Amino acid sequence: MYGALQGGGVPPASNSRMPPLPHEPAGFYNDRAATVDIPLGSSKDLKQKEKELQSKEAELNKRERELKRREEAAARAGIVIETKNWPPFMPIIHHDISNEIPIHLQRMQYLAFCSLLVGFCRQLTS
Repeated sequence: MYGALQGGGVPPASNSRMPPLPHEPAGFYNDRAATVDIPLGSSKDLKQKEKELQSKEAELNKRERELKRREEAAARAGIVIETKNWPPFMPIIHHDISNEIPIHLQRMQYLAFCSLLVGFCRQLTS
């Protein structure tokens, strides 16, 4: 038995019905000479893509200017837009528990908002 393992091989199973597999090098790519043809696109495609990106950029700039104009108009009209501050890692709403919620309900309100946030996160990940 020891002599069969000495050469680095495994002794053949006496009850095996299948012939042994041929030796293959370890790794994912056994044929290193194979080439893969990846189309890079033509200059026409690149020019078209560049035009599309430029038009999208122009549209975003236009929307940004419109949004700033609306915000400035609201500020001139006296509409107070409170800054978004909750949740702290990604502010999406204005929430001021200490000033807007009675003291005896502040802890419950905080836990309710945290539970809501956890519920939304679970829905997004499932």
